[in-house]
Amino acid sequence: MATFPISCKMCCDCCSVRQQKLWVFGLGGFLLLVGTALLSAWPSLCRQLVRGLLPLAPNSFIYKSWVTTPTPAFTTFYLFNWTNPEDLNNAAVKPNFEQLGPYTFSDYKEKVDLVWQQPEVTYYGRRVWHFLPEKSNGSLDDVIVTPHFPTLTAARYVRRKRRTLRKIMNFALNREGGGTYMRHTAGQWLFDGFYDSLIDFVERLHSPLLPIFSDHFGWFYQRNNSKTAEGNFTIHTGRGDLSWMGELQMWNGSVHTGYYEGECGKVNGSTGELWAPGRQWHETISIFLPDAARYINLYSMANVTVEGIAAWRYETSQLSFDNGQLAPDTKCFCVAKHECPLNGVLDFSPVAKRGPIYVSHPHFYMTDEYYRRNTTGLRPNPAEHGMYVVMEPTLGIPLSLKGQVMISALVQRDEAIDLLRDIAYDHYAPLFTIQLYADLTDDLIGLLKLSLSLPAIGQFIGLALLLIAIVMLIVGIIVSKQHKWHKECEIEANEPVPALESGEVVDS
Repeated sequence: MATFPISCKMCCDCCSVRQQKLWVFGLGGFLLLVGTALLSAWPSLCRQLVRGLLPLAPNSFIYKSWVTTPTPAFTTFYLFNWTNPEDLNNAAVKPNFEQLGPYTFSDYKEKVDLVWQQPEVTYYGRRVWHFLPEKSNGSLDDVIVTPHFPTLTAARYVRRKRRTLRKIMNFALNREGGGTYMRHTAGQWLFDGFYDSLIDFVERLHSPLLPIFSDHFGWFYQRNNSKTAEGNFTIHTGRGDLSWMGELQMWNGSVHTGYYEGECGKVNGSTGELWAPGRQWHETISIFLPDAARYINLYSMANVTVEGIAAWRYETSQLSFDNGQLAPDTKCFCVAKHECPLNGVLDFSPVAKRGPIYVSHPHFYMTDEYYRRNTTGLRPNPAEHGMYVVMEPTLGIPLSLKGQVMISALVQRDEAIDLLRDIAYDHYAPLFTIQLYADLTDDLIGLLKLSLSLPAIGQFIGLALLLIAIVMLIVGIIVSKQHKWHKECEIEANEPVPALESGEVVDS
């Protein structure tokens, strides 16, 4: 009896040869098409998919990380202590200021009272600060001495007025609590506030020219846990045009702040929490500062890598606090009837109840030497006193940021005011620096890496499928040529066996 190869005996009976060919060549052709598509079209499809998730909406992918602070944020304050106020009228000694701090607070922000009118959303931002002693250098009980800025504000208000009005103001300052300096604790200066008799007197006047609504004062008095302190914001959600995503459309219901003229008073920039994707290197980014009622421009300076993510570092420059000396279109930041500050310092009086208050980088970094000429104790440092945002440009995600400004007051001799008549040096007295900084958490960095890797992952999968398809097709062709498909051996075995000639013996 004839025998057959063992391999043929072990063949399964599940598929016919035709079905096997259909499976191998069909699946191989399908994988070939899918792999080719992933290699060629996946990056574009992936970008469209990710961009489709970016527009802001109540149920969108980014909503939860936008409506509340997504990363640990901190606000740090440095207060400047005037160490020699008794020498204000002494020409042999310049005013000296000592920086104290940092006084560090956790900074939690939540958007409330949201009104959606796509492609815009309007909201208030409630901010809650908590003091962090472990991250601070000093106590909120530290005593801080500063120039008596209510007196400086009153003198500034009547400086260009008639002589009679200036005499009345001088009498009021002498009678109602004017002075040359103020002494309070760090906690009172920041959030707790303190009573001041001169401020109380102005508040009781109820004058629309001097809109004071409390007899207490603190730089951030009654702002902790307040939703209205910064006003309300209307931003673009990105729906319909991602290039506008996060851009501020209105502040307090208006496209103009009302504090500066022309383009300088225009509501512009981002609130710093949401940015448009697909940025270009030459484009500046603008951050709107509600406390300053203006925007600050930052410029791309360097390519950097953060946790393996390629990013761009944006920084402030000489143009960021310009008053027209470098860029003519910033001339409108000069305040009418006031001497326009030199480059690097901004007149803050429209926002500060007409007081002689100014904004700059800390320690007058990137300003003229003139601002430090008549004081001691200030030491500008490029590594410490600039502002920056490190951003991944493809998706517009900020990886790290530090924003900071210094508030100072102009102390100026005034012949009509007894308290200011004998000042030895006109000078810009630093009051405090506010610094906000935040870094993306490890979880969010991991999610960002995954999002940025999706195009490459898709292409690697496409390449793998393409290689599998090619191998399948090649094997299928070889097997077909050699007739090695399952059951092909059975077909050969079932063919008639030639009859044996007489005398031949068949081995059993």
